[in-house]
Amino acid sequence: MYKLTKGGVSLGMTEAPNYIRPSENGCFILCPEPDALGIAFAGKVYQLLGREAMDGTVGTVALEEVDAGAELGKATTAGGIVFVTLAEAGSIDVVTAAEHTELFAPWAYPVAYKSGQLRQHGGALWRCLHDHTSQAGWAPSEAPSLWVRTYDPAEEWPAWSQPVSALDAYAAGGKVSHQDKHWISDVDNNVWEPGVYGWEEVIESE
Repeated sequence: MYKLTKGGVSLGMTEAPNYIRPSENGCFILCPEPDALGIAFAGKVYQLLGREAMDGTVGTVALEEVDAGAELGKATTAGGIVFVTLAEAGSIDVVTAAEHTELFAPWAYPVAYKSGQLRQHGGALWRCLHDHTSQAGWAPSEAPSLWVRTYDPAEEWPAWSQPVSALDAYAAGGKVSHQDKHWISDVDNNVWEPGVYGWEEVIESE
């Protein structure tokens, strides 16, 4: 597998580079690697770094033979970091985030956690409610004032818990069980108790 980079930025990878050189009539033609001055990739013509200059290119690229598995691993890791960052910023809903709990770091101690950070613990995803340095005995499942469980995709009607801030408020469409009934949130940023405001009781047909 070969990786193309332009100015230090990866353009992509290819298994079979299309090596080219200009012909006598000025058109580009395919050729063996030793004769190539450039490469055609994704519909564009690039000058190969270290080769004789030619006209009609969109820039110079370096071509490097790489281990495909290693490169894909890097891409997967980078994608995971972006996913976690977006989830902690609220750009990815908690349902989607919880379906990929394995991407989040496990809770540990002693670690300085910031409000809004997401960590996995006990097979579930938890959001930090307040800045703190974790200690033994302060695991998310044991410290409701510090952590709130975001969502369990395997549990359709999780038990309602009182939100303490906008970080753990329920979104519109959120499902909970409370006082032996099922409820769906009518509003975003819902911090009210089901039956008081912002919730619709679901009456299941028999």
